[in-house]
Amino acid sequence: MKKELSYLIIALIGLCIGVSSCNPQKGKQAPNGQDSISLAGQSTTAANENVKLEPNEKLTDAARFVAGMPVMNQNSKLYALTQTKEWKNHARNMDQIWNSYQQSAPKVLAFTQNELSDINRNVHTLFYPFGGPDFLFSNAFFPDMDTYFLIGLERPGTAIEVKHPSQRTYKLYQDAVSDVLSLSFFRTRDMSVEMVNDTIDGVVPIISMLMARTDKEIISIRNVRINSDGTIISTHPDNTPITEQTGMVEMKFFRKGTNRLQTLYYYITDLSNEGLEQNKPLVNCINKLNRNSTATFIKSASYLMHSPGFSMIRDLVLEKSSAVLQDDSAIPITYYPKDKWRINLYGTFYKPVADYAQYPQPELRDAYQLGDPKPLNFRIGFARQSNLQVMRRK
Repeated sequence: MKKELSYLIIALIGLCIGVSSCNPQKGKQAPNGQDSISLAGQSTTAANENVKLEPNEKLTDAARFVAGMPVMNQNSKLYALTQTKEWKNHARNMDQIWNSYQQSAPKVLAFTQNELSDINRNVHTLFYPFGGPDFLFSNAFFPDMDTYFLIGLERPGTAIEVKHPSQRTYKLYQDAVSDVLSLSFFRTRDMSVEMVNDTIDGVVPIISMLMARTDKEIISIRNVRINSDGTIISTHPDNTPITEQTGMVEMKFFRKGTNRLQTLYYYITDLSNEGLEQNKPLVNCINKLNRNSTATFIKSASYLMHSPGFSMIRDLVLEKSSAVLQDDSAIPITYYPKDKWRINLYGTFYKPVADYAQYPQPELRDAYQLGDPKPLNFRIGFARQSNLQVMRRK
């Protein structure tokens, strides 16, 4: 199980998760006086069309710096660091790493436009259990979500603080994204390695870097938590902001050149039955999802939901999703009865990769052999011969 959990991934919505306007604002008052965050599902274009979304220069420049991209403030310390030989080498290395994804990016875009356009029109929230820091593919397949809700086992961490970067610092960031860009999933590494200089202390720096590389501007990063009734809370009972680590972080951002506010939540938790039984706030939160405006994405999930020990999260996904995009490592096809779900197959499946041979999935194999799956011309998930399934609720 430890090996399986180590593969829980990444690094590419009427929910209990909320969206505020162009600047962090307080939502409606919860019964205890705390500020709750409004439900997603509404348009997140700036409430006043004349109000332009503005990035937080410090957060955005820090993300661009570690991503090997030019920073905005040319009078800053970061700009001076971009003139060093070490950073320029880092920028070249990051460009090379990014190019491995760019080769398949147009194919992913075409798939999104041709196969997921109806889902993207009707859905506001993307739920991504076992997603870890995978902002890249969640945003590539579902680019215009109001809210992204990613769950993983890696700790959230904090906003990037660039102090005295070294070659080791740069190498740490390069390694952190090289797998997701070339293989489409993260190989979980120990993010707690102590270094003399800057460190990656969780997924927030990774997500920030991926946002920078996909032309996103970061507005805010803050700690939030889930209240007992499943509501996202941004303040303490005395209405002061949450500053301590809570296991959950909120990131507000927008795509450069647009005025559409988007929100990402990352939450660290154990999604096994044992973990969910001890986490009623999260269960209540998921149960507040609006099925009609929620889609779920599951990829490289180590076949965990094939096990009885993960039946609760499997049932929650099936109950609260209008559509599911997944690969063979997600929910067995037998849980999608044809009288309730319309299934479209893509790519190739005969058997799982060797590490997961205990999950042969003969029903999925037969569906691919007897059906008419569409080709998939990019790599996704564990296998070189990749596959995806799109399930739409009837």
